[in-house]
Amino acid sequence: MNYSDIFNNLTLSFKNAFNKTGAENAVIGISGGIDSALVSSIACAAIGKDRVKGFFMPYKTSSEHSYNDALKLSEKYGFQLDIVDISAPADAFIKICENTTPLRKGNIMARCRMIILFDKAAENKGIVIGTTNRTELLLGYGTWYGDTASSINIIGELYKREVYGVSNAAEMVESIIKKAPTADLWPGQTDEAELGFTYELIDNILYDIEQQHLCRNELYEKYDKESVDKIIKRVVSNIFKRHTPFICQSGIYKRSVIDENIFLNLDK
Repeated sequence: MNYSDIFNNLTLSFKNAFNKTGAENAVIGISGGIDSALVSSIACAAIGKDRVKGFFMPYKTSSEHSYNDALKLSEKYGFQLDIVDISAPADAFIKICENTTPLRKGNIMARCRMIILFDKAAENKGIVIGTTNRTELLLGYGTWYGDTASSINIIGELYKREVYGVSNAAEMVESIIKKAPTADLWPGQTDEAELGFTYELIDNILYDIEQQHLCRNELYEKYDKESVDKIIKRVVSNIFKRHTPFICQSGIYKRSVIDENIFLNLDK
């Protein structure tokens, strides 16, 4: 793949989509990780650094390394980076919910961050830009209406391995590329440990299914059967996260699904 071309294609695609919204600024949650780093670099290239507003939103247990990398990123690309500590609101929700598991706490933190981002978008006459890649979307590895919520998703077509490829082409901050992927939701948390698979294995299986159209038995010949089955099951069980809520059918109308094209083509 020509990763420089991919960077340029995404830059142009985002610029066109952004301009159609009429928004003045792009609001991005900056985690210090590679996904938000690539998104912010593309946004700066597309609409200019002065129109990109980054927000680092730590919880009290967040790693200092994450902040340092977020700061390096903003300095490299020149966009504004503000800090909003989510500890107080997150703890308030955690206290109400009681007996929360680390996963539930992580979901609360992610949704607190998205509340802040959408409010900052309103404050800055902007829209929220998503930072979820294709691998995460397929696996459902993200908090619904949390980190997966956005108005435009720049890297949703890229598998995780392609995120790294494009980031290298963009000469990303070295410490961001080298560190283990993590949502930094609790101390020591890493994506691959939580998922139970390496991104390399996940991406290879997803690619062979989506792009090579291999069937299950063909996948068994290349990979461990248990891994294949678990990854497929996870993709299927998280289909709902990749769509607007399912609308149940009443039998009243012929069209049960809302079709925006009807409204867009009224003058044709």
